[in-house]
Amino acid sequence: MEKFPMKFVSTQIKVLLFLSFMGILFASSNLYSIYHGTRCENQFDRVLTKYYTINQFMTLFSENPVLFEAYMADKTEQNWINFINNNNKVRHVLGQMIQEADGMSLESYLLIQSIKNTYVNFDMIARNPTGASYEVRQIIDVRQSSSQILEYTRMLLEESLTFGTEIHYDMQNSMRAEHRISMLLLSLAAGASVLFLFYVKRQVLNPLTALSLAVNEITRENFDTEDLPANRQDEIGQLNRAVNQMKAVLKNVIQELKEKQILTHKVYSQELRIINSEKMLEKARFSLLQSQINPHFLFNTLNVIAGAATKENAGTTYELITHLSRFFRYTLENKEEVVTLFQELSVLKSFIYIQKKRFGDRLDYQLNAAVETNQYYIPPFTLQPLVENSIKHGILVKEHGGRVKLRIYENADELILRILDNGAGMSKNDIQRLNARIPSSQDNAASLSDKQRREPSLQSDTRSGTGLGAGNVFERLKLIYPQCKIKVYSKEAIGTCIEIKILLEDCKHA
Repeated sequence: MEKFPMKFVSTQIKVLLFLSFMGILFASSNLYSIYHGTRCENQFDRVLTKYYTINQFMTLFSENPVLFEAYMADKTEQNWINFINNNNKVRHVLGQMIQEADGMSLESYLLIQSIKNTYVNFDMIARNPTGASYEVRQIIDVRQSSSQILEYTRMLLEESLTFGTEIHYDMQNSMRAEHRISMLLLSLAAGASVLFLFYVKRQVLNPLTALSLAVNEITRENFDTEDLPANRQDEIGQLNRAVNQMKAVLKNVIQELKEKQILTHKVYSQELRIINSEKMLEKARFSLLQSQINPHFLFNTLNVIAGAATKENAGTTYELITHLSRFFRYTLENKEEVVTLFQELSVLKSFIYIQKKRFGDRLDYQLNAAVETNQYYIPPFTLQPLVENSIKHGILVKEHGGRVKLRIYENADELILRILDNGAGMSKNDIQRLNARIPSSQDNAASLSDKQRREPSLQSDTRSGTGLGAGNVFERLKLIYPQCKIKVYSKEAIGTCIEIKILLEDCKHA
């Protein structure tokens, strides 16, 4: 594990220390503001509560003389209950006023005591039963006591307002001081932030930018740039030293690789020339050997095997060998440019027979030829590769197999060959690519050859067992019948249809 130098000071530690300092500074400022605001709010609430209590007392007590005189007028029980209830509310609010006397001025305290004593006298007068001759005097005494209490309450309210104004002035001065302290703390925080930003830009961002540019130059294999400063004793200094070392190592490695590549290329070129020479020689030998093979030997051998199968009562084997012999004879001996439709269907029949023996009930084949097959000519191996593709890529990929149907009929001046299957089908992208690769009527033989070299996938993707892919079949048709029309329809999980239309005058020979 690498040991840091004694003077190593981590950039991470510097940033964490600064962030801690800024966090403490902002937290202190916020806590101070919250404490001061809460204190002022509580003080303001106490003043408002006192105002509210005094005003509530004055409002409730002003009802007492009215309710008492209403009772004295008719002496009903309900009027007396109304007076007693309101008087109880007055007594409760008076108790709140006495409790809130703490923190008031001396004058306010004395006025509250006067209100309390006068109210006791008022309550005694109102509750003391008197005779009819003293009722007028009792009403007069209640009025005097009420007037005196209301006057004391008014004076208390004025004194409280005066005292509250002084408290308000004190609160304003305190808020100004708090604002100055808060602005000072914010200024300190802002100044420290600006200094830190300059520090981060100079000590972190600029070196990281230089490091990034150096790495980009290295990725472009430009190793002649100036080395990064390596005298810093922190993580960036370590990165700079590592990048400088990596640049030197990569420069040497790439130089060695280039030299080895040149040498390898020379050796490969020599080996390639030798391999090509050997391939050409082997091909010549194979061609010579192949030319010496007589195809009749293959057919005669198959006939001997078929005869042996007949003697051994192996009927199925005889039929398979017979159809295979026909298929090989058609493949090896047919050198014609076109053959009759009857011949093409005959070899297709042999091919289907072999395939049905291989796959049994998984393959169903139907032929519907509504034309005279001996009077129409098509290129050899036109139908068989397409039917084989339908079987291989459409029917056999399904678990229960499916059906291939070949329909041949005339429509106006065209011979229509249609190969349909209910197999797996193709996606829209695949069918669009396949249709796009079908040669157009304007393509000539030279352009088709160029296209074949440019797009070999058209043949390789759909190559059949005979070696002829669908693309090859389409191109041969276009070469022989330039006006023919070829279209492929397909849908996934539904099936595929290949439709070929040839002018009757082109494919009908006397």
